[in-house]
Amino acid sequence: VSYVVHEVRSIDGSKHDVDLYFDMTAQHVVNDERENVTWKDGILGTEAQNVLGERGDQMNINWGFLYLRDTSAQGNTRLRGGSSTAHREAFGYTGALPKGEDARMPRACSDDLPALSLARQLGALGAEAQRHVVLVGYDDVKSVAYYNEGQFSGYWTQVWANLEAALEAAAREIDAMLAKSVAHDKDLMDKLTATGGPKYAAIGSLAYRQTLAATKLVWNSKRKVMWNFLKEISTNGDMQTMDVIYPASPAFLYSNPELLKLLLIPVLSFANNETSTPFSDPFSPHEIGTYPIADHNTAQQERMPMENTGNMFLMLMGLSRAGTDMAFLKPYWKMLLVWADYLKESLPFPANQICTDDFEGGLANNTNLGAKGIVALEAFAELCGVMALGGDCAGYRASARDFAATWQKLAWEDDHYVIAFGMPGTYSIKYNVVWQKLLRLDGPFDWKTLGPPEVKYYISKKNKYGTPMDHRHTYVKLDWLSWAAAMADDDASFQAMHDPIYDQGQDTACRVPLTDLFDTVSASCAYGKEAFVARPVVGGVFAKMLTSKSWFAPVPSAEQVVYV
Repeated sequence: VSYVVHEVRSIDGSKHDVDLYFDMTAQHVVNDERENVTWKDGILGTEAQNVLGERGDQMNINWGFLYLRDTSAQGNTRLRGGSSTAHREAFGYTGALPKGEDARMPRACSDDLPALSLARQLGALGAEAQRHVVLVGYDDVKSVAYYNEGQFSGYWTQVWANLEAALEAAAREIDAMLAKSVAHDKDLMDKLTATGGPKYAAIGSLAYRQTLAATKLVWNSKRKVMWNFLKEISTNGDMQTMDVIYPASPAFLYSNPELLKLLLIPVLSFANNETSTPFSDPFSPHEIGTYPIADHNTAQQERMPMENTGNMFLMLMGLSRAGTDMAFLKPYWKMLLVWADYLKESLPFPANQICTDDFEGGLANNTNLGAKGIVALEAFAELCGVMALGGDCAGYRASARDFAATWQKLAWEDDHYVIAFGMPGTYSIKYNVVWQKLLRLDGPFDWKTLGPPEVKYYISKKNKYGTPMDHRHTYVKLDWLSWAAAMADDDASFQAMHDPIYDQGQDTACRVPLTDLFDTVSASCAYGKEAFVARPVVGGVFAKMLTSKSWFAPVPSAEQVVYV
């Protein structure tokens, strides 16, 4: 349930009679405007109701029901379903909705666009604002399907019997919820501004909403637990994409680490062969399906072995650092040891494989990918000691530090580190190494000879709208540029790296939800308006917030870890 709040007042010193109109059209409940819809008593939905019958990217939900409710205790509000054109024209001429009911249904969304419309007489208003709140709710009936465990409903169904009950509760809580929202927003914006400045705060506010909006809390009715699911959005419709959760993870670690934990458990469960679909790779999966259906098997995975294994280890250690109860990992520990052995055997020279930047193609000896694997192995060694469930913890750490020494020796060229071993005259943003800083690890790299010189070099390569990802292109990903900025140990260098992200959003002609891939010379969206927009990866902006000690919880000793 969402609140739509109207605050109306006169700004010329005189009183005016004010009527208010609000509507939600059938475009909110269809994937194709040829689909038939019906409406009754402030509820709108498709006729077919093919629950969980569609999957994929660039697709709207076309099952479930949209609800519109007025919260006024007075009787001067009218709510009606029917032609949006007729409703808008009547309101424009009379300040009221048509008197007759529109009963021509079911009909196509494209046929005289239906809508739920609300009109209210606010009366004579002066300088004192009058508030009016509309409730908008959506009951999706079933939210996701997960292998043989079935279809799951939204978690809200465990609190309220139906959406009507949720709407009634929301109406009672308006003042409390709005006060809580205002306080939350002020606290977040104050902290963002204090940490990174006003431009950073503006981008952070956009990224916060965009990241959380890509997730859905559900009730796993088989296991009787809450899970969280995420859609990749605009680059494809993958579900629980590991290299999308990874860049988004700083926002979750900062705001609510439990949300990240609940995103990772469905991946771990699938990889651990707890479903009817076997998984056989000795490293982390890439995803579990196409949203909202989790049914992918081993053969359907986009193979990013070092990428996704490193992502998992870094995020798990992030959860530990955030004070999460890590007992949930016990059933998966033997599997994680196999994955750690894969990293140890594959480093420090990554084979020719794609990483999260798959639009650039594969690259052998990729130093940024290798750095991820090395820091991830160090993080796993740390986690191994915390969990005390077995494994060569000291050996993993020793290997990570040996690999790091080799990496720094072979990747160094004059004043920076190259894009791949044996490729002189090149560079790339080594955004993955920021996790050594975020996790407060004392290795594996010698930070003073890695972080500062790299940041200095990135600033020397900066265009008007940021530093390109590498020497081959002029574009950059917002999340990676933000992480490179967070590598900086001083505010001036951070803002020199990060402020161009704000400038791009301000200057670009590509008016879309926050894009995460743009050209650093022209500010244009690298793939136009269709891809790399509205994605949760922009939660990576919160990496800078994780450099603050306020998010960090000391790692418990082995004696403090209790398993049930």
